[in-house]
Amino acid sequence: MPAWRQAQVGALSGLLAHWAVHGSVPALLSLPTGAGKSAIATAVPYLAAAKRVLVLVPSAQLRVQLAEGYRSQEILHEIGAIEHSSSPRVEEIAGHEVDWTELTGADVVVAIPQSLDMVYKTNPPAADFFDLIVVDEAHHAPAPTWKRLLDFHSDARRVLLTATPKRRDGKRVPGEIAFHYPLGHAIAEGVYQPVEPVLIELADGASRADYDAAIADHVISTLSLNEHSTSTLLVRAASKIRAQELADLYRAKGQSIEILTSTTRPTRQLQILAGLRDRTIRAVVVVGMLGEGFDLPSLRVAAYHDKHRSMEPTIQLIGRLVRANRDFPQPSILVAARDIDVFPELQGAVRRLYDEDADWGRLLPQIIDEEIEETIKDRVFASALTQPPAELSVDALRAPVRATVFEVRADPWVPDLAACTRDALKPGTQIRGAHEVFYASVTPDDRTLILVTTRKESPTWHDHTGLDSVRFDLHLYTWLPKPAETEGRNALWLTNSDVSDVSKFVLATLDADSADMRAARPERLQDAFDALPRVSVSNVGVRNTYAGSRGTPSYRMYAGSGVDRGMREGDTAQGAIGHAMAQVGREGGGSAYNAGIAVEKAKFWESRSVPIRVYGDLLAEFADRYWSSAPAGSPLLPDVARGRSLSVFPDSPVVLAELEPELLGDDWRLGADLLENAEIRVVGDSELEIEVAFSFMVDSGRTQTWSARQKLDGSVSPIDEDHTVRRGHSGEMSLADLLEAHPLTIYFADGQSVRGGTVYSRTGVNRSLARISQQSIPWVNTNIQKETAAAALRAGAGVSVQQAVRDHLLEKASRFQHRWLLHNDGGGELADLVLLELDLGGEVQGQFWHVKPSGKPKPSVRVTDLEVVVAQAIKSRRWFADPGVWREMEGRLNGTKSPPLRVIDGDEELLGSLLLPPTDAQPWTLMGSAAALRGDIVIAQPGLAWGKFETKLQAHDLSATQVRDLLSVFNDAVGNLATTRVVCSD
Repeated sequence: MPAWRQAQVGALSGLLAHWAVHGSVPALLSLPTGAGKSAIATAVPYLAAAKRVLVLVPSAQLRVQLAEGYRSQEILHEIGAIEHSSSPRVEEIAGHEVDWTELTGADVVVAIPQSLDMVYKTNPPAADFFDLIVVDEAHHAPAPTWKRLLDFHSDARRVLLTATPKRRDGKRVPGEIAFHYPLGHAIAEGVYQPVEPVLIELADGASRADYDAAIADHVISTLSLNEHSTSTLLVRAASKIRAQELADLYRAKGQSIEILTSTTRPTRQLQILAGLRDRTIRAVVVVGMLGEGFDLPSLRVAAYHDKHRSMEPTIQLIGRLVRANRDFPQPSILVAARDIDVFPELQGAVRRLYDEDADWGRLLPQIIDEEIEETIKDRVFASALTQPPAELSVDALRAPVRATVFEVRADPWVPDLAACTRDALKPGTQIRGAHEVFYASVTPDDRTLILVTTRKESPTWHDHTGLDSVRFDLHLYTWLPKPAETEGRNALWLTNSDVSDVSKFVLATLDADSADMRAARPERLQDAFDALPRVSVSNVGVRNTYAGSRGTPSYRMYAGSGVDRGMREGDTAQGAIGHAMAQVGREGGGSAYNAGIAVEKAKFWESRSVPIRVYGDLLAEFADRYWSSAPAGSPLLPDVARGRSLSVFPDSPVVLAELEPELLGDDWRLGADLLENAEIRVVGDSELEIEVAFSFMVDSGRTQTWSARQKLDGSVSPIDEDHTVRRGHSGEMSLADLLEAHPLTIYFADGQSVRGGTVYSRTGVNRSLARISQQSIPWVNTNIQKETAAAALRAGAGVSVQQAVRDHLLEKASRFQHRWLLHNDGGGELADLVLLELDLGGEVQGQFWHVKPSGKPKPSVRVTDLEVVVAQAIKSRRWFADPGVWREMEGRLNGTKSPPLRVIDGDEELLGSLLLPPTDAQPWTLMGSAAALRGDIVIAQPGLAWGKFETKLQAHDLSATQVRDLLSVFNDAVGNLATTRVVCSD
């Protein structure tokens, strides 16, 4: 009885069935690597009764290997499929010249398509020269050279063999699938065996040489084991130089090893391949060799020193190791470094294999167990949901992490999501005439409703149905119950949908009116945002909370990395946070993501999409932050007003009610009048609601009044019959709905303002000096009224203020490798004194010291002592944002610019060379680095007595207040360009 494998029997049977129906249509046979494709390729000519066969292979190695298989018929003899001893005549085409008359007597011709393509262009054979075409590794077939050869022999029977019926680049493999053998069946049949990964881990800072040595030691130790006495070792190198380095390393450790690269002489290649097969060669370092289609049963140990340039060779290496062979039953070992260079390539390769067939996870444990485990969890989770249509893979759903947040104030209200999907959201159900239910299910915890709808979509520029398309929308609705044993905390309803009509339909179905929902509290939303581990704020929106005329921006947006650190008092005065976006770091490492909030719209969002299984957990984490009582460690813009939910309206007279500025100039009409021209009055107010009245013109020219009540949650209820407002020919809605979507802003006499369900308290002007560093130094023997040495000399008493500062800086120890103290006093100075510090790594710090003398002999609090020096310090900020500062210093140092820059301390020659453009002799310079200056801007004024200043400031003394304002302006103007410091007297 012939010992055919199940995969081979199925493939040959499927091929016969295909030929019976489809004739010369190419037949695609898909079997996993190692499942017996070579035997099938050798047997096919017998089934086809072919006279002459063309076999196409992708490489010279595979050409030699397969040609020998056809000559010897060894595989068919081992199986017992044939008994005769005759062998077919097999010819190999290795060049670009072919004499077809010499091949008329050949039974099998084996060739590489790239070589044969040139021949066919200049000297093709007759179209019927071959009556059977066999293509090995057929996923190459869509390439133009392969396709031209297949098309040329279109009347011949064509058989394509591949390990995968689909290409990774998405291109279609020619032919019809006549047979596909699953990987799981091959594993069960014993065709494959698991690979044991050994992942070398070394301490941080380990070099590539350290990893190479560790890998080599483990591999050599493995080869010395009895069970690996017949194992062959393959060492992967990225280049010829690396191959030689690794060969030298292994030889130095006592392991005999050969080098095989694509540039190795052909005769030597054949010798090495023969040695590997007869096991006279036990170890080989390879570069770009022994890849696709190469069969070496004894290959049981691989040392993966260098990653491949592409994914496919990595996968081919893994394919060599997983093949089982009864003559070599020992386990396969893959040794690699768990580092940033090699390990991700292995993970990526295994992930690609796993995406093709989940059974690869059984063969390659430990490499990406966590990823595979997560995918398995997704599939288990999806299996608990309602069975989806064939087009929808639920385990592949990725939900954007975002939601509009509502508090559920009715207790209890528990939405029956399962009943909703059974009754109201059956597939095919129409929603508001424009949307149709495609799929609906509820997560196993009964917390999240998953809804997919369809709608027709037409281009706005094409008034015809011819270009209509179907759009699919994903909607997620999550209910999180009220936290246990808490006061003032409610259940949450979170809506993740871009289609308001669908959301309204779902809420109506769930009887949400009885839930008494209210938009998320602004203060809670901001606390939840502040609790995230922010890396950098990239976008902040500030809403004006004071009454302004037309032309005054009601909302200002600031963008840029770390923008919150550069915002100044003028940017945020009389404003409140409207929205914010920030980069957020993941706990435990991993890549960061962006997160944001829109306070007035009660929304939060993140830039990541996650599996549906994880989505509910992330929303629960948000709810924990939302309800947390722990204060935020680093609140965003702590000095800026923050909106909070209205509990009662302010107990203060209403000054003004005005339309949202977005509605101004937008042509909304109320009756015959523009909405913006209507008179708005507050005619009554209480703690719980405010009554507003609109007076407007109607068609007859008479005045009419419409009244409504605005409640604490921002909802608007008409007292009179509701009116319709219109915009152009298409926009039309009720005035109450418009005012809920675009709330009025109501100003109160105590400075508070209300917009919708949010109240803003007016903050005072920020004059905090917290960001200014203050330092006192002993001004011993200093004439604090004299700035320069010349002035002190003329006075004949003490040293100057500049000298005292110089002495202080010279005495100060530096943590840097090089330090220079520079003098630049004069008109247009950088600063009176400049301290530069530079380490060997190229980090540079600068201090610009602006020095001024006291107006009187004793320190005190005098505005005149600070006016000039503050102005000079503010002006010098420009150099902290200008890489041209180095060119400016170079000019002042060499005397071409003024005032001159004199070196008081430090290596003047070295500084001069560092301030020049880079050269071959000195490739790194300050000017060449284009680095911006970083450091401090310092005011040195011994006439300011800081202790007395603080005392007077608490007493609201006028001079102290003015000094504080000057220093606040200095700090605000410098912003984040530099650190601000004041050096004064105690």
